[in-house]
Amino acid sequence: MDTVNKIKKAYKQSGKINSAAKVGQCSWATAKKIINTSPEKLSQRGTRNTPSKLITTEVIEAIKKIFSDEEEKKVHRKQRHKAPAILIKLKEAGIYQGSLRHLKRTVAEIRKNHGHSLSPLKSFLDLSFENGKYLQIDHGEVEFELNKVRMKGYLFVASVPGAAIRYCQVYLTKAQEAWGKFHDDCFRFFNGVFPFCVYDNDGAICVPGKGISNQFLSDVENYYNFEAIFCNRASGWEKGSVENAVGYCRRNFLPGLPSFECLNNLNDYLKRCSHQDRGGNHYKEDISKEVLFEEMRKNLLLLPEVKKWEKIESLKVSSLQTVRYDSYQYSVPERFVGSNLKVFISVDTIKIFSEEELVYEHQRFYFEKIDALIFEHYLDQLFRKPGAFKFAKIVHQTSFSIDLTEVKGRLEAKLSERQAVKEFIQILLLKRVTPHVTFDLALKMALSYGGINSNAIGLIIKQLEIGERIENCPDALLPEHLLIHKMKDYDLKIYQQLLPAGGFE
Repeated sequence: MDTVNKIKKAYKQSGKINSAAKVGQCSWATAKKIINTSPEKLSQRGTRNTPSKLITTEVIEAIKKIFSDEEEKKVHRKQRHKAPAILIKLKEAGIYQGSLRHLKRTVAEIRKNHGHSLSPLKSFLDLSFENGKYLQIDHGEVEFELNKVRMKGYLFVASVPGAAIRYCQVYLTKAQEAWGKFHDDCFRFFNGVFPFCVYDNDGAICVPGKGISNQFLSDVENYYNFEAIFCNRASGWEKGSVENAVGYCRRNFLPGLPSFECLNNLNDYLKRCSHQDRGGNHYKEDISKEVLFEEMRKNLLLLPEVKKWEKIESLKVSSLQTVRYDSYQYSVPERFVGSNLKVFISVDTIKIFSEEELVYEHQRFYFEKIDALIFEHYLDQLFRKPGAFKFAKIVHQTSFSIDLTEVKGRLEAKLSERQAVKEFIQILLLKRVTPHVTFDLALKMALSYGGINSNAIGLIIKQLEIGERIENCPDALLPEHLLIHKMKDYDLKIYQQLLPAGGFE
């Protein structure tokens, strides 16, 4: 401290760093640092924080709470928080500023007290792979919450052996369509195709008992121009890089029971994690992962165009106007009842075709407790059977807009139950063939003028459509008698003169 005081005193007297550095016999940088450092920090200079100072009671309680929450939620042992994930949480909370090495000892002790046994150490062989030639792909189960609903999905992971570079995504199925989508997403993450991809004997991609690609994976191989290699059965060590990578991604990216609004948010988060994990240095060699990534790309094959991998099945439409896939019903219009339709199944959509005609594209369901029923598909049947309207499952599942609900209430107040239902469905049939913006505007105008039957709404729709066509047509192409109709605003109040005193109600 005597030298420090001399340096500060010399700087105050001369106002020059070089004079202070000469007095303290140190470099300019050291003298400048001493001058700009507060007395409190200077008094701690040369001392080091010991583990006892870093591992406070607050830190210990925070770790215990993490383990208690895991036990309460019954988190699978493979997805429990490990020290690296705990370190991130504690630093985000601002209660720990020490190193991972110090924290690991404390976490191990607390884990032992909670009865969480650690796996015994195993022996491994150190392998060497040519960078950019091989990619190992596998998946494992993972749990999370989507919109506050506990879910189980499949964490697909691709790992570059020897480079510690990984890419992962979660799907709610491990069927062929998920394998296809992951290949496309994965190759685009790496900006190229690996010449060789290594797998275990998964039934979705392998001919059982033969260790060769089935028809689906052969199609994937031919499209991306790579060769599939299968491990021997029950020999996970032959693809140890991705076996470890699945556990690494599960522990570090999805510890505990993380919560997301939807699957897209979850996968966007995992994509960011994969990009961030690509930063830093290799854990064994003092080489930047980005350097390894650029070297790897030199050996990759060119990427083909984006492809949406789908499974195709022929499904028969039941008398309930639905095709059934994976325990869910997906509705189609009534005219297809009894027909065999071609269904294209991807990880996120169910597309139903009749010959070349797209009948309907549904969002694929996995965990919802309802079937995928579209109200408009049942309008014709409901029009013929108005008595079934208030009991129909599709009606109970449908929410109408505020305006449609008001129209329905007015009709029920003026007409008999059967007539009100038929008139309401007639209005909905107009909605089916009218652009949404036009229909919504016509409905609001009809409510304003009291003309709430289907004929009145139909006339307003026609007037709006005619007006729009005239408005968009050049004056030179219009007959002279139509020019008077070309105006910015339409006053449809003239229809009120044609209505009886009580309107159509």
